[in-house]
Amino acid sequence: MMNLYGAEHHLMVVSDSIDAEEHRHSFVQVTFSLTGEFDIEVEGLSLRCPGMIINSNVVHRLKEAGHPLMLLLIDSTSELAASFKRVLEGQRYYVFPPGMMKSIRKFVQQEYAGVQDPDSYRSFLGQLMRLLGVQQVNTAIVDPRIREFIRLIKDCTDSEHSVSQYARQLGLSNSRLSHLFKENTGISLSGYMVLHKLQKATYFIFAGHSITDAAMAAGFDSPSHLAATSKQLLGMTAKDIRKDSVFLKVSSLH
Repeated sequence: MMNLYGAEHHLMVVSDSIDAEEHRHSFVQVTFSLTGEFDIEVEGLSLRCPGMIINSNVVHRLKEAGHPLMLLLIDSTSELAASFKRVLEGQRYYVFPPGMMKSIRKFVQQEYAGVQDPDSYRSFLGQLMRLLGVQQVNTAIVDPRIREFIRLIKDCTDSEHSVSQYARQLGLSNSRLSHLFKENTGISLSGYMVLHKLQKATYFIFAGHSITDAAMAAGFDSPSHLAATSKQLLGMTAKDIRKDSVFLKVSSLH
């Protein structure tokens, strides 16, 4: 069984059957075990730990633990990601202290069953962040044009995601927009756009749409394109994610 919670700037996954192939993505990923430790490879290095943060664009493979894991996949442009990046201090990954993870596990065991709706989820997430020692900080996005671009992406309702159209709205060339986006966020514009489409497709699937309809509504060329993208970025296809899964939308997505 896999439980997914979809928020504006992150996805939370709780599952005991995650066995993703080696991949990289632009998310900041936070993973911890709800019972003990898990095995993971980070850029070829095998690690066993109770919890860790993985920075954007770092190759990793999470191995099936056989017990519940909790993952946060966080939009790298968000304030929540900036908070975790402050903990990372530029490192590829950061392992949480065992004592902290013991407190986290106790909290989750006591409170997780009560997460039934958006309000209870937000309360749960807030308490979890405090226990992780993460305080929300402002992002490093200083250029108002890039802040506006991200707002436009968040508000988009179209299946077409034309960088040229957004660039014209902002009075920029395509190449200038791409350069400024990478300069302000640390991730590529093309990678961010692909993640945006993948997130939209996931939400459509759990809203009851077929994988084919979800793929087209999110701007993918075909269901196979969605499947390949999901496999490449998350290590799992959309079909894998949907199988035996329960989804709760905990914030709006246009």
